[in-house]
Amino acid sequence: MVTLEQIAEHLRRTCALSVAGSYDGRRGVEQVELLRPGAGLREDTLYLCPGEGECVLSGEQGGSVLYCGGDHAPEQLYGIIRELLSAEVRLNDQISRMYRMLAVTGGLSAVIEAAEEYLQYPISICDAGYNIIERSPRMRRLGYGQQMMQSRVVLDTVEIESLKRLKIERQIYESQQAFVVHPEDHPTDQWIFCTIRIQNVMAGYVAVCLPADVEPGDTELRFTTALAGVCAVEMQKHEFFVTRTGMKYENFLVELLEGRFDDVNLISARLELLDRRFCKNFCIAVLRCSEPHNSDLFNKRQMATLRSVYPNSMSVVYGDAIVLFLNQDDPIVLKGDRLLPLESFAQRNKMKVGVSQPFTDILKINAYYQQTLNVLEIGELHDQSSTVYLATELLPQYLFSNCSYTGLEVGIHHHLFLLREHDERYHTEFITTLRTYLECDRSAAKAAERLHLHRSTFFYRVKKIEELLEVSLTDSGLMFLYELSFKIWDYLSK
Repeated sequence: MVTLEQIAEHLRRTCALSVAGSYDGRRGVEQVELLRPGAGLREDTLYLCPGEGECVLSGEQGGSVLYCGGDHAPEQLYGIIRELLSAEVRLNDQISRMYRMLAVTGGLSAVIEAAEEYLQYPISICDAGYNIIERSPRMRRLGYGQQMMQSRVVLDTVEIESLKRLKIERQIYESQQAFVVHPEDHPTDQWIFCTIRIQNVMAGYVAVCLPADVEPGDTELRFTTALAGVCAVEMQKHEFFVTRTGMKYENFLVELLEGRFDDVNLISARLELLDRRFCKNFCIAVLRCSEPHNSDLFNKRQMATLRSVYPNSMSVVYGDAIVLFLNQDDPIVLKGDRLLPLESFAQRNKMKVGVSQPFTDILKINAYYQQTLNVLEIGELHDQSSTVYLATELLPQYLFSNCSYTGLEVGIHHHLFLLREHDERYHTEFITTLRTYLECDRSAAKAAERLHLHRSTFFYRVKKIEELLEVSLTDSGLMFLYELSFKIWDYLSK
């Protein structure tokens, strides 16, 4: 609904009229009428009547009366104000139509086509990582600014650099309403931008392209702002956009994790545009808690604290967890003091952490991300008291998780079953003796001490095991198979 203040401002701007008097500018107006003698005044109607000198807007009981004089007759102002009210009705109807279409179609494609039909200008919707989520038909035909990247359309490198250099990107991030820009790089065009915000976090933006000689008015700006709101509603249906923290690389990082790239040079170029260097060594940590959407854990300050410990790293809330991507030139060694900040962060926030093996091939990032998820599940299953689970320490269990139960069971060396059967029949402790020997790095002295046995007793047991199995416990290859078999045995038992 148009307010009295909007009408007054419109008359000042279009008719060069001065409007004075005491009135409630917030008062809504739905209709305009010429004031007739003896007519009753309705609350939602603005009445025009002839007066002398300046136009005066005053609040009368039952309605608001605009006194008109000077060069503009009431009939002229009646037509101007009625057109303003009609435009407001059309604007509100179109905004309502967009929300209805969103509810019916469940997507932005039809909404963008309807928005272009109303504005008559090309429109695009971009996420914070410069991916073009949706384009109107005219935007698809636009001759610049877009490029295909595998199966997606993205803003091209030249345009991204232009947004940065002209500080338009900063305006997009900081704005709350639509605004107009005349970029010097494209003197024949001008753009309306409006940020798309979800839970007050920038998730993307709407861009409308207009000829430079067109003067966009309040209607175009308000409609673009409303369109951004419609986009926010649709994007909130997807968990990815609900959990954004406002870092512009987040969309790109998720695409990396999902393995959507097959060109290292393209990855490097996109990272540079997102203000991140492409380094040589990588590692992934997944931090998981129970209720990410309702927790203060996922706000910008917490995420920034974690990133500050690991320079040039990136983080994103994805799959109900924080994913931290380490990206550095030096080899990644996560132990001791380098691991402590991550462990402390997780403990403070009651989280569990899975950490992949370090890697150097960025194109295999999805495989290492899956490894991290598996390691986290395996670690929690086998040792709930720990906070951090490293893939380098759980490699056997990780490998086992990719095999069937039967496949692993038949991989246990048959000697262990022979020893177990002997223990059950003759009440010996050969299995315990062999396991302890292996766990003590094949040191007879340490194994005897742990078992509280005299060394001669321990060696007697070893001799009996060798005789029973007809092997030598000095065979390093056989000892490796026994160690691996014990790990499989333990894995299957849990």
